[in-house]
Amino acid sequence: MLPENVDTSISLLESDNTQLNLVRWMHQCELMKRYYEADVVFIIQETGTSFEVIVGSISQSRQFTTGTSFDRDHKVFQRLVRSLPDGLNIDLTNHDHVDLHEEFDQAQTLLTRPILWPDGTHFGCICVLNAKASTSASNSFMLEPFQVLLQQELTLYCQTQRIESLSMRDRETGMLNQYGFIMMAPRQLSLGRRFGAHAGIIFFELYSAHTIEHLEEKHHRLLGSIIQDTIRTADIAAHYSEHQFVVLVFVDSERDILHIGKRVDKLIFQQNDQLKIDSSYNYFTPDSALKLAPMLEKSKKGLKSEQLKLAAQEAKLKASAVI
Repeated sequence: MLPENVDTSISLLESDNTQLNLVRWMHQCELMKRYYEADVVFIIQETGTSFEVIVGSISQSRQFTTGTSFDRDHKVFQRLVRSLPDGLNIDLTNHDHVDLHEEFDQAQTLLTRPILWPDGTHFGCICVLNAKASTSASNSFMLEPFQVLLQQELTLYCQTQRIESLSMRDRETGMLNQYGFIMMAPRQLSLGRRFGAHAGIIFFELYSAHTIEHLEEKHHRLLGSIIQDTIRTADIAAHYSEHQFVVLVFVDSERDILHIGKRVDKLIFQQNDQLKIDSSYNYFTPDSALKLAPMLEKSKKGLKSEQLKLAAQEAKLKASAVI
């Protein structure tokens, strides 16, 4: 399986990645163009909405430049992307031009090899247009090293994304950890404000009716599961610290935040009546200029444990002043 933070329906040109060296891909296209004495060599990616040219060799034609997209019903690219690993050598002069799209009107030959994501799903293909007719150029054998290189880079890209995803995840619950929340929440907050959404930061702290030593990993997983089942897709939740969870929610009114808190409290009691929840929240309007960090601090202060810490600090300061 691919990492959950790799969306194969999004073009590589739109994704925020630094692992893929697209300049090297372009140089490989130039190398293949010279070897095959072709008009143009390019790499196509199948996205969720189209077939898109990711990189290509330098060409006088503007039909296959980086960023050019073609409709999903493009029959030629549908065939190329789903070809066997050995690729295809297509004589376009034998095709009825009704079946070809206009960008292939003047084309005579097309060599291709498919490219796969690490899980075996289709990424796209390498295309060599108008290779000169010769023994070496009449098949796509020499495209294999290029094909292997691209697939190895996609594998490395996915491995890097998986490591990055794990570094932002909490091992106990599978939720975002504090670092992951701080990384992901600001972008979601900015997006919500842009659309005029009201936001709330809710802190939940888990404790036992007996002592804190009674809390186990399974109890954290239980609360994490309840929180994730309660919030909506656009909301972001995290296992913030050992016994604390935080949620950024987008709501219509402050009453919705209160409803979320009551629902989580009710569900945790139904699952285990020895577990208790302390919660604290703050409600923010779309025109609020507060950044995420002060929003978190403001919301966290309402927890009883945080108030006890603050009281202890104040008492210590007073004691030191007397001395």
